[in-house]
Amino acid sequence: MSFESGKEVKSLKLRRIIFTVFFFCLVPFSLIFHYPVLRGEIAAIIHITGLVVIAITVPFALYIHSLFPRKHDRPEDFDRLLVDGPYQYVRHPFYSAFIVMGFGIALYFVSIPGVLLNILLIPLWRKLAEIEEEELLRYWGEEYRRFMETRGRFFPKVFRQGVSKKK
Repeated sequence: MSFESGKEVKSLKLRRIIFTVFFFCLVPFSLIFHYPVLRGEIAAIIHITGLVVIAITVPFALYIHSLFPRKHDRPEDFDRLLVDGPYQYVRHPFYSAFIVMGFGIALYFVSIPGVLLNILLIPLWRKLAEIEEEELLRYWGEEYRRFMETRGRFFPKVFRQGVSKKK
């Protein structure tokens, strides 16, 4: 478990950029560029679906964040590798919650541009997860490598686990 203490954590800068875009671009963008021309049942269903998604993902993200130590910018800020709770299913449940939450926000405001912006954020979430995984591998080593093999990055390895068990 060695991690160069003075070394810059590459993921920190990208994480700040993504969360800034999420909160200061995606949310206002969805609010400003929505389609109130959709009326009636379809608009109501889309709106309510977005509300339900937000109502599930916000508390979920808050719960996951509560699992982190107060300071959590570097792997060494954690006294143990998180492997239980939502981490028993995926490697990055916090980011998963924000990806899904972004769609919920866009749906709530019935915002096609919001959906598109959220889709454009997905490669950034993926890149952030890849950079973090490199840092976590350097710090936690084989323990994190085994963790990676049994969990999907953002969503559970439902189908791949079944295939690998047959071998």
